[in-house]
Amino acid sequence: MEIISPEDDGSHAVPPDASEFWQESWYLGWYDPARRAAGFHHLGLQRVRQRADLWSWIALDGVVVGKYQNLRLPLPPDDLSDLTLGPLHVLTKTPLRSYAVSAGYDNGNRSDVVYESFAEPFSFSLGGDIGKDHYESMGRVNGTVTVAGEETEVAGWAYQDHSWGPRHWGRLLTHRWLWATFGPDLFCSAFTFTTPKGRMDFGYVYDGGEFRGVTRLDTGARLSDDGHSPAGCDARVWTADGRGYHITGRCEVTSVSTHDEGVFLTDGMSVFECGGRLGTGIFEVSELKAPTAAHRAQLGLD
Repeated sequence: MEIISPEDDGSHAVPPDASEFWQESWYLGWYDPARRAAGFHHLGLQRVRQRADLWSWIALDGVVVGKYQNLRLPLPPDDLSDLTLGPLHVLTKTPLRSYAVSAGYDNGNRSDVVYESFAEPFSFSLGGDIGKDHYESMGRVNGTVTVAGEETEVAGWAYQDHSWGPRHWGRLLTHRWLWATFGPDLFCSAFTFTTPKGRMDFGYVYDGGEFRGVTRLDTGARLSDDGHSPAGCDARVWTADGRGYHITGRCEVTSVSTHDEGVFLTDGMSVFECGGRLGTGIFEVSELKAPTAAHRAQLGLD
């Protein structure tokens, strides 16, 4: 893991030779299991295409109470350190470490939270097609969710990330993402992607003061009968030093998002258990919608 610089907190310039797939994204997700309250905010700045996109939703009592998605927003002139996009406002309080994030929806419901990381951000690549430059951190949010004019105080573990570089959404044929935080001493962010080139597993487990690279993620996913909403997982996470972690989870509130190139995914705000400890996070699923190259070869379709 590489520690990145405070200058990376703000917006990044587009390289002169950038393709139309170049983008910059920023994300905050959090879950409060006591109030079954959640926030999910993902923005993308597609500067070559001169447009922006936003997925943003909040939940209370296990129900989505505000949701906004638009893949064709005007590109905002703001720097990421103080940016408004659609109903979302992101304000950097301390570069790389703390953000005030507000979202207000057409139905009058809103959320206002402050994120504070409990560790320095760390950097790794998601792969050249998905996000070459990327950093993330774990922490906690405190704030309020307002529904029908009534404020509810919320607090929970949170995850924040920031990526820039080419992102070919269509090359993600199917994927799973497991983010689970059990405390400042134990958390993980693990992925398994299937692209036209095949399967790739990556991410990390932070345990007892050390990052351990993920070599295999078997999620044991359970999906609802709608064919896309995750219900839970019975995951095995293996790391490069041979350690294994058994993480089970139950999704308590879910919501779907889409993007260009046929991407369709659903996130489940979840309660997880590992070794008797409870934590929270997200189990994200994008199901396969068409045969992979390997399937086509087996079926004689090529």
